[in-house]
Amino acid sequence: MEISKAISFITEDPRWQQKLMIGTGVIIGSTVLSVVFIGIIGFIIFAGYCVRLLQNVRDGQPYPLPEWDQWGEDLARGFKLVIAFLVWSLPMLVLIIPSIIGSAMTESRSDGAQFMGSMLLICGSCLNMIYGLLLAAVTPGISIAFAKDEQITSALQFRQILAWTQENIGQVLVVTLVYIAASIALALVGSIVGVLLCVVGLIITIPLATLLTSLFQYHLSGQLAYNFPYPGGGSTIDPQLTSYTPPTEMAPGVSPLVPPVSDTTISGTTISDTTVGTDTPVGDTTDYPDSGVDNPAPPPAA
Repeated sequence: MEISKAISFITEDPRWQQKLMIGTGVIIGSTVLSVVFIGIIGFIIFAGYCVRLLQNVRDGQPYPLPEWDQWGEDLARGFKLVIAFLVWSLPMLVLIIPSIIGSAMTESRSDGAQFMGSMLLICGSCLNMIYGLLLAAVTPGISIAFAKDEQITSALQFRQILAWTQENIGQVLVVTLVYIAASIALALVGSIVGVLLCVVGLIITIPLATLLTSLFQYHLSGQLAYNFPYPGGGSTIDPQLTSYTPPTEMAPGVSPLVPPVSDTTISGTTISDTTVGTDTPVGDTTDYPDSGVDNPAPPPAA
């Protein structure tokens, strides 16, 4: 894993400034419009954009930072990814119910009810924390599985994703911990710089920090997908091995296993050249006395 590459790849792109400006603008616009729930569309588009970044890193593109030229496609792929993460988050909504009940019971005047409420509150919080850590660990696997074919069903392959995460748990934990540390650091830097710029700078620095954090996260996930391919997540077969090599380009003495077959049309019917000969069919020993083929007897009269 190249941790530093997850940051330096941005400035290596010839158009990195324009791409960051557009991305920051999307984050700012989405944040402002979130008060009327329209801004969520911008965040969904950004999620789809990050999926393309992961795919480019996975495929070994020299400049993986995508162009902002697939707004509709990014909206579609981002929406599907959000739905997948919501499904993965459903257990947290279920596990929060004991905490809510326990919190209400602690307000009771009964000592027994307060004790039970405290226990439910503690148990519910612990279960939520445990599942939250599990979800954080499988997040790279969910993103990588979805990037395989951009289908919701791929991101919901629970058994396969958990198996891939368990198989590569060391690198996955490194990526998760580095991402958490980087997100905290970038948020602090963005806040400090924004304050130094007379507070007004927060309008730009915080969205920019959010943008860089997500790009950093998905580049690391792309590195995971590149170094530890997800099952069915990309072909590792050299395309030259699956292409036909003409006999003239083969080494001397090597003949093709299956020769090329072209089609020939005879009287409107297409048949293979392998079934079309240039010789007259053998039908009578008088024409070919040494063929050993006897002239068959005529069929019986109807």
